[in-house]
Amino acid sequence: MKHIVLFVFSLLSLAVVAQCDPDFDFGDAEWGASPDPSVGDQFDTAYVDVPYADVFHVLVPTDASAIDPMFTLPLDSVILLNVTLIDTVTSETMALEDIGLEIVCNNLGSSPDPCTLISGAQYCASLEGTPTTGGVFQMSLDVNAFVTIFGVAVAQPYQFNGYILDVIGESTGNNVAESSNDIHWKLFPNPANDQLEIQGLPADAKIEIFNASGQLITVEESSMRGLNRSFETSTWTAGLYFVVSTTGHGVQSRQVVIEH
Repeated sequence: MKHIVLFVFSLLSLAVVAQCDPDFDFGDAEWGASPDPSVGDQFDTAYVDVPYADVFHVLVPTDASAIDPMFTLPLDSVILLNVTLIDTVTSETMALEDIGLEIVCNNLGSSPDPCTLISGAQYCASLEGTPTTGGVFQMSLDVNAFVTIFGVAVAQPYQFNGYILDVIGESTGNNVAESSNDIHWKLFPNPANDQLEIQGLPADAKIEIFNASGQLITVEESSMRGLNRSFETSTWTAGLYFVVSTTGHGVQSRQVVIEH
């Protein structure tokens, strides 16, 4: 199910585009999209007060079993209903509009609702706007997948999750604000194998590390060790991770890849 709608985002330009082109090369695949959060692919980083435009491509399957193995029926369509964000620090639930973004679908006019995607075709949507709020957000999408049973259209609801949206900075009206600890703290090596080192953090820093699916892997509250932290990563699954630092200066994040 989670592989039916996946995302590929590429930072376009400082000008927000109005409509995307469904031109991703899926090769001989019958369905899919890219990147896939289950293999470490994620959204590009956004910046507060900087116009943002990323593109998501999807090739909708013809068989509903790609969405739910219980539905071994031809798929009619998939409708995007809602996009939800969860702040990984405060656990607050919000909409894209709450941080200045929106999704604009392009289904090539195949249905009056631009977010209705017909099976067997490729479509795209743009995540666009000017972010107003910084943070690291888990993103999920609520969809209905429609199949026809005895002549009646039946909707199968599902929530796609595992996506991370990283928005850096605090609103200053025109610029991205960088805190002093954001300038100095760093992590290494990157990629890491069995050990991850973090340097340059104040002693009161709270460190949370999330995997690409948004699951909290480890958390460390303020430490007397001060500026340096060390994490054993030999048992972590290879892939992309997000390191989130919360201090009196605000919330900042870094990305690290674990390779074994």
